[in-house]
Amino acid sequence: MKNNFAEEYARDMAIHNAYDAARDANDEAGKEKARADHKEFDNDLMLKGNSYCRLYDLYKLARDAGNEYIDFSDVIWDKDVPAKIESLRELGIEKFTFSSTWSSAVETAWLFLQNGCSLEGLVQINSRFNKFMSEERERIPAYLFAVN
Repeated sequence: MKNNFAEEYARDMAIHNAYDAARDANDEAGKEKARADHKEFDNDLMLKGNSYCRLYDLYKLARDAGNEYIDFSDVIWDKDVPAKIESLRELGIEKFTFSSTWSSAVETAWLFLQNGCSLEGLVQINSRFNKFMSEERERIPAYLFAVN
């Protein structure tokens, strides 16, 4: 299965924009329609499986932050690495970043290599978080991996 993340993201954002417009117009029926559309959207995603949904969530976070690639920023358990990499391959995701600062992050990076990824280098990405008292995103370092 290949991913349709870009199209799904556009659909997701259109639903959010419709809700915002309805809210601004004090249009309760419009808000309810947007809620129903979002529930249908979520159900459509769930039909594609948990792995697909999780990777879509990471794609959405990346797009919202202005990043090109999905980013793994949380702890990834060693036992989960092979399945995550296989999911990336199955969905046609060729690159990702890894910005976790947990104490075992370098060991997880090593497991990415062991599971067929290659380290392309270090890059700076936008964090999920804004700078203090600013609309500007924090910039953080991340490993850039290619999925082979």
